[in-house]
Amino acid sequence: MEWDAHTLKVLELDYVRQEWSKRAETPLGRDDALGRELSRDAALVNLRLQETDDAARLLMREPPPPLRLLEPRPALQKAEKGGVLSPEELLAIQNLLQASRLYKSHLLPRAERYPRLAVYAERLHTLSALEKHIRLCISPAGEVLDSASERLAQLRRDQQRLHKRILEELQRLIQSLGGALQEPRYTLRSGRYCLPVRSDSRGRVKGIVHDSSASGATLFIEPESLVELGNRLRELQTAEQEEIEAILYGLSRAVEAEASALWATIDALANLDSIIAAGRLALDWDCTMPQINTDGVWKLRGARHPMIAREVVKPIDIELGREWLGVLITGPNTGGKTVSLKTLGLLTLMSLLGLHIPAKEGTHIAIPNGIFADIGDEQSLQQSLSTFSGHMRHIIRYLEQAGRNSLVLLDELGAGTDPTEGAALARAILQTLLEREARVVATTHYGELKAFAYHHPLLINAAMEFDLETLQPTYRLLMGVPGASHAIEIARRLGLSERVATRATESLGAQEVSLSEMIHDLDRARRAAEQAEMEWRTKLAELTQKEARLNEERAALEQEKRTVKQRLQHEMEAYLAQLRAEAEQILRQLRQAPRESKQTAQLQQQLAALMDKARAAQSVEALSKPSHEATTRWEVGMRVRIRSLGQTGTLAELPNGDQAQVYVGKLRIPVALSDLEVLETPATPKPTVRVSKPRPAAPVPLELDLHGMRVEEAQPMLEKYLDDAILAGYDSVRIQHGKGTGALRQMVWDYLKTHPQVRSYHHPSHTEGGAGVTVVLFKKRS
Repeated sequence: MEWDAHTLKVLELDYVRQEWSKRAETPLGRDDALGRELSRDAALVNLRLQETDDAARLLMREPPPPLRLLEPRPALQKAEKGGVLSPEELLAIQNLLQASRLYKSHLLPRAERYPRLAVYAERLHTLSALEKHIRLCISPAGEVLDSASERLAQLRRDQQRLHKRILEELQRLIQSLGGALQEPRYTLRSGRYCLPVRSDSRGRVKGIVHDSSASGATLFIEPESLVELGNRLRELQTAEQEEIEAILYGLSRAVEAEASALWATIDALANLDSIIAAGRLALDWDCTMPQINTDGVWKLRGARHPMIAREVVKPIDIELGREWLGVLITGPNTGGKTVSLKTLGLLTLMSLLGLHIPAKEGTHIAIPNGIFADIGDEQSLQQSLSTFSGHMRHIIRYLEQAGRNSLVLLDELGAGTDPTEGAALARAILQTLLEREARVVATTHYGELKAFAYHHPLLINAAMEFDLETLQPTYRLLMGVPGASHAIEIARRLGLSERVATRATESLGAQEVSLSEMIHDLDRARRAAEQAEMEWRTKLAELTQKEARLNEERAALEQEKRTVKQRLQHEMEAYLAQLRAEAEQILRQLRQAPRESKQTAQLQQQLAALMDKARAAQSVEALSKPSHEATTRWEVGMRVRIRSLGQTGTLAELPNGDQAQVYVGKLRIPVALSDLEVLETPATPKPTVRVSKPRPAAPVPLELDLHGMRVEEAQPMLEKYLDDAILAGYDSVRIQHGKGTGALRQMVWDYLKTHPQVRSYHHPSHTEGGAGVTVVLFKKRS
């Protein structure tokens, strides 16, 4: 089913398309933006939205290179038909290939971060040979270069030499024929070198007359000595032009041979340019990505109409399709009812194009079964249609086409005719659409419709807020309450006499007055509820601030506690280090002292005192660690560590109570069991099971630097690094080999060519290292 053309017009989708296309950098992207079709496919809409999200993130974090792209399509079409491309047309093809190369090198290394854009980058063909060939032959100014062919270069050198001979001969003739010349200079006539000879000196200069002055006083003569040189120069120029045409023909056929790849590149670049333009639009309009559903549910949060300046527009919230299928909006004229309709409709259309929308996060948009909008004045003098008839033409068509989950937007429903009949007709239209489960949003001034919406289970009233104090609309959309036109109140405030205002109120009738009073009561209740909510939010904010302050104070106390603990720990460690140093000195003296002497007894007493001090200092630490004496199985000869002394030794005999005897070197000293720590005895080696490629234990860097290495020492490092990177789960790495002689780069590329886990490899852009770096992409692992 086609989208309704009238709806797209009144919702002003063309404005959005134009703003989108303006942000594209190429004619390809602009055409793609203007030509993209609205979609009812939820999967395609979600994909497009995610592409726009990738583009917006790319622009914010890693902007792509600018697309300096000439229009390549006419040139490619001409080449496909066998035509010969001009230098300018060949430059357009070269420009296309350069843009393709730059975008591919920018996006593919970032494929993990922007996967939807990488899909298009993979479709780009670089065709480096063709790009290089065109660059070799055509200058940026559009001239065919001498490097295009050896014959062209030779022809141009011959012309230069011949031109030099001609100029030398001309200078000689000018000097020898000074009196016969009108001026001492030469000129060109029909591409031939001539001298301006006075007519009365014609006999002095032999040659061919090519032209004369208007007065006949000057004859432009090609001297006889230059005729043959001029003929030869003309031959060389003709040969040069033939060679240029041959070069252009060859380049055109090379372009023709790559036509399919070039068209694929054009399509991919057009898509990329339009998607990135959508990202620019999202950033410029401060948009978010809506959540798409197929359940017919709309939930707009802080939605803004993009055609109204941000500093002026009032965001609206509106819900539709979950608890109710229809919303009836009432309120004064110029209060924002029509803008609300257009905002809902236009943001839905933007979503179907894959564009982000100017609304807050958490906005939901449904994929509708058609969008139908009747907005604005449909009066037509040419077709003899009144406003009412103009509206009814569209509404009748919508009633035939709208169905379940269709979005129908009706402005001033039933207006333009007798109010009683208009209200009855409006009720019937709403009832019919709701029975078909269409989603309907309508605006009206009819009081009967407000009561109808109040009693209908699938309809809800909504109102555009109006400030009676200032007599100005606030443009806020209030769900769940009916609105009033406030015509009598506005007239009274503007100076209408109280007598006339009272008569107007009395003429409303009891039902209208009751409805008006009910609306006023609801409005007062709503304002009171809003005031109460504001006070509650203020108190909540105060409590939140207090909680934040308490959390900060608690965090400060915890930090101070940690600081004190660390300081005490450092002091204890310094004290223990001092005790261990003294113990070391005593142990050295014991080793040197004679056995069983008075001196050794004194030294042992000093050592025991030091150990007591050390155990006291370590009491806090010892309490925090599990006790060993109940769980340790003691064996004579086992290796132990004396914590207080920081010494290792061997258990001399099984413990007796809470004491043990330990050999420290040749010395045997008593030690408390609580001061001992069992050292692990090296276990008997167990047979190991070999794994083909163990995962590297240390973190693997994302880049390997081989600068300054010889090939024979760099290759083993490269092999090990690639294995470690693959085991670490990397998708890509960088190898820095530098430019130098090219030997390291050749070794790296030769090895990568044969590696079974390497998918591809390439040099990055000049700004990221160029030919001095190779980017390696690994195969995807299942």
